[in-house]
Formats: sequence, structure tokens, C-alpha cells
Amino acid sequence: MGNRSLRWAGAALLVGVAFAAQDSRAQSTDGYHAIQVFPVVVDTTSFTQRFHFRTTYNIDRAVILVTYYPAAGTANSSPVTCNSVSPSYYAAQTFASLRDLCPALAPGSAFGTLVARDTAGTPFAASSRVNNAAGAGFAVEAFPASDFTIAGTAVTGLRRLAAQAGAPAYQSNCFVGSLAELVPVGSPPLTNVRLSLRSASGQLIGTKDVDVKPGQLIRLLDVFAAAGLPAGDYDNVVATFKASDESGAGLITFCTVQDNSQFGADFRIGKQELSFAGSVPGSHDQAAMRLSYNRFEEPVDNELSGAQLAIGPGSSRNVHIFYFRHPDIVSCMIVDPINYHLVPESFGLEMRLRVLDSGGWNVLAGGSGSTHFFELYLGDKPRHGKGANTIYQIEVESNGLNEEATRPYVVHCASGSGHTYGNLIRKGLPVTF
Repeated sequence: MGNRSLRWAGAALLVGVAFAAQDSRAQSTDGYHAIQVFPVVVDTTSFTQRFHFRTTYNIDRAVILVTYYPAAGTANSSPVTCNSVSPSYYAAQTFASLRDLCPALAPGSAFGTLVARDTAGTPFAASSRVNNAAGAGFAVEAFPASDFTIAGTAVTGLRRLAAQAGAPAYQSNCFVGSLAELVPVGSPPLTNVRLSLRSASGQLIGTKDVDVKPGQLIRLLDVFAAAGLPAGDYDNVVATFKASDESGAGLITFCTVQDNSQFGADFRIGKQELSFAGSVPGSHDQAAMRLSYNRFEEPVDNELSGAQLAIGPGSSRNVHIFYFRHPDIVSCMIVDPINYHLVPESFGLEMRLRVLDSGGWNVLAGGSGSTHFFELYLGDKPRHGKGANTIYQIEVESNGLNEEATRPYVVHCASGSGHTYGNLIRKGLPVTF
């Protein structure tokens, strides 16, 4: 076992009781979804925004409903119903501006978030470009609504610099929002979000608490001033956003860095970094966990928890199913549920990872006497065959050294791009390796 593997094992075991981990996504090629969110939309004297919508082929033509949620302090005080969108199968439907898409906007400057959804579940993609009067601007893609979670996020490279010879002045603005409740229940709850600014060396230099309710977007104009920092230049600063509780709200965080000479700007979405009390990387998404600890069978009926995973007395084998992305690097082990250390030899257990692909069943790691594998590269995208992102199986069985007692265990895996929980699908099968 190499040094990196040892470090991975030690770090993973420090979060021993975390049983769900998570996903983090920036803009992605996986762009077709039924509910999409533009984190920021704008129509002001300085910036306008052009929108494009496109659907995949469907028997019934998509009807996309669009709602504008105004930012705090703007002219509209409540959500605005916009034009519905129904692009043809082979063309993108375009709107020249936010007002073109949402003609019921109040006069004056408008900015906020935009939620688009097809109530029949038809997937669609959407994108936009924000331009200033000179044509300079930045793209804002639509993000799947499911991508926004309570996970802590970060934006890097923020700056506030005075103008110098040949260089413009720079300003950074940050935004904190909460995903709109499309079917509200009761009074909308507030989510408290702590903004922290850290220097390039990691030193905490300023904080700001923001209370935001579903559908609301709050702008922190000149984020350095908003966080109480004195006048002066700042460069390569990191902004992090962390909710004070795990209420399940979908946080929308991003920043823009603009030059104050020609009003050019960019858009930087908050990248999901830490979840589950700040100890696990990624977002709240059990379909794409970076770390997972599978200790119990899935509960059914009125159970609050399923039975503890175990190999019973005698010789038997359990099969767990995982969905790994590909290419990726994964590490898995079976650990003692008492102290979360690698199971000792006295447990009499072994494990292996295998996959059914175009060449049949292939064992990728583990096998006779193995209780773990580290840093397994799953391989490049194949040019033919079943495909890359697919189902894998981890088998745990008795190895014949200790078959007198029940042996409880935990399946612990880590991956770079995320994986599913690893549910038990078969138990008590004959041993095979």
C-alpha cells in the first residue's frame, strides 16, 4: 500500500459516522433536464441578456413554464410569470432580452433568478449571454435545479484593485440565493448563510451573515466592503458560503468580477466543496457520493433502519451494487463497524470488485484474501461495448478462516467523481472466490 493510499485510508476513517456523502458539479455537458435554473438574469442600463432554449426529440412538443424571481431591492416584489417556451425539435427558441422573455417586469433595473420547468418532465437545455453596451460579457448556463443543495460552496480569484496605468479598476460582487419552492408549503423558512473571505494564503480576513428565503437573491455589492474590510487592494481572494444548519435548502451562490472602466465582467458559480457538517466533500446527493459508508441493508415497510450488514456463520457471499462514473479513480475497503478500522484477518472476510461488460464478467480488484483496494483507475472511455458509466458489483464473502460466528461489516468507498450508495442486492449466496 503506497503512502497516498495510507493517507486516504486515515483521512476517510476520520469521518467514520458519516453515512451519506455527495456531489459537486460546475457547468456540465449533462445539460438536458426538466427543471432548470438561471442563477442570475439581468436587464439594466449596463447589461442585457439573451436566452436560448432547446429540447430533445419527443412525441409531444415541450411547453416550458418560466418564472422570474426578483432579487432583494429590485422593482418587482413578487415572482413574475414569464412567457412559456416551446422550441421546435431542431431549432433553439431565442429571446433577445429578459424583458422579451418576461414582458410583465416592472419598469427599471431588473435582476434575479429564473426557473424554467416542463411539467410533463420533458428534458430541455438552456443557455444565455450577458452583454454590456460594448458587447463584452459572459455566458450563464442554466443549471439543473437538483444541483443546488445545502453544501458549502467556494468561489476563487476575487479581486478589488485600483486602476493603474494601462489596467482598469476591478470590483467583485457576490450573490446569495435560495432555490425557489415550486410547490410552497407553509411560510417560507429563512436560511442563514455565512460568507467568509480568505486571502490567497488561507487567512480569514472578513465575514458576513446573510438571511435568505426560498426564491430570494441577495447581492453583496463590492463583497470586500460588505464583509467589513477596509479600503485597499485585495487579490486572489476565496469566498466561501456555508449555511448555519442542514435544513436541506438549495443554496445558489456565485460572484462576478468586473472592471469598472468598461464594465466587462465574468460569472463564477459557487463550487460545492463540503457537506455533512463540513467534513465530507461534495453536495447532498446520494447518487454521487465522494465517500460512502454502507452499514445497513435498505429499510422496507415501516423500518427505520435495515439489518446490519453481516456474513452469517458458515460459508456465504453478499453482493452490493454500485454505480461508478468512468473514467475515475476509486478505493474501497471493508471495515469493522465498531472502530471503523480495516477488518482484521480474524474476521475471515474477503472482497472483490467486478463488472459485466462486453467481454463478460471481469474482476477489476480484490479477490482471495483481499479486504481492500486503493487508487483503482477504472479505465478510459471505451470506443465500443456496453459503455463507461455503469453498474459495478462489490462481493463480500467468508474466506474459510473463521466461519463460526456472524461477522458484521461496513463497505466504505471513495471516488473522485462520485458513486451511489452500494446497496445490498443479494445475500447468503455460495462463495465463489
